Amino acid sequence: MRSATLAWVVGLACTLAWSVGCGSSASGVHAGSEAGAGDSGDGGGQGSDAAAGSEGGATGDAGTTGGDSGTITVGGGGDGGAAACKRGIATNTPPSSALAPSSTVPGVSWWYDWSNTGTGGASGVAFVPMIWGSANLTASIPAGSTYLLGFNEPNFKAQSNLTPQQAATDWPQVEALAKPLGIPLVSPAVNFCGSSTDTSGCSDPTVTDPYTWLKDFFAACTGCQVDAVAVHWYNCDLPSLQGYIDGSSSLAGFVQFGKPIWLTEFACSGTSTVAQQQAYMQAAVPYLEGNPHVARYSWFSSSNIATAQLMDATGQPTALGTVYAGLAESCR
Repeated sequence: MRSATLAWVVGLACTLAWSVGCGSSASGVHAGSEAGAGDSGDGGGQGSDAAAGSEGGATGDAGTTGGDSGTITVGGGGDGGAAACKRGIATNTPPSSALAPSSTVPGVSWWYDWSNTGTGGASGVAFVPMIWGSANLTASIPAGSTYLLGFNEPNFKAQSNLTPQQAATDWPQVEALAKPLGIPLVSPAVNFCGSSTDTSGCSDPTVTDPYTWLKDFFAACTGCQVDAVAVHWYNCDLPSLQGYIDGSSSLAGFVQFGKPIWLTEFACSGTSTVAQQQAYMQAAVPYLEGNPHVARYSWFSSSNIATAQLMDATGQPTALGTVYAGLAESCR
């Protein structure tokens, strides 16, 4: 893994004139790091403090597997008919057994590290591979994988840097990797890359919002297999998260795509305190657990946002990680 390069998107919130979230979270958007081709570096620059980010899919707890057994149950759940567990971690540090689900703690059911192969995670915490960008199209996918994540923030120049049309051209090769395993594919993960007054960070300067990027991707990728929609969000209040996922008077929402939603990165920005991260987490997780459009979610745990880290260098939970693992879940 090479060193990560911070990709900040600053001050986008109020310039976008959204009706939700403006000024309610820490200023200066998410600090994601750039993961390069073949790297497991922290995935990407994120949305602004103003837009609310999350996923929405119209088909409920979809794309789930029975305990990651590989049996796809769209709109329902595996594990004997119970809803599938949603909670995960986006991290470069493999989670230890202390974060695995147990009889006393809901824990974390899955993790990913922006690469196609993850090692060292505890038993009971499933790894989900990712094809980070165009340079990874011939990567191998671990046997036993039950999902495959698509490109990391292709609408950001600092991330996988693909226009919707370029991503659509490459997508059949992602499908070819998933087909032998018969597993669902999760769309490229998107967020706001800019605003009408600053398009410099966007792979396509004419498309600054994630909704339009995905619409253009689907239009260019007719007949492509996409089983769920992935999104990122780094605002720090519940109303903006709800608007970003479900839609509001100012935000289109991801429910419009009619697919399960994976919120694969979320946290407060790097200027927030641990207490602010915890307060947001304790408000957001019950909403995500109860939202039938959200199939999975993963908190962003990386040194890029020190106050959001769920684990120490050995994979053991921090105080914040203990809170995250202990929050009630809807799957049991």
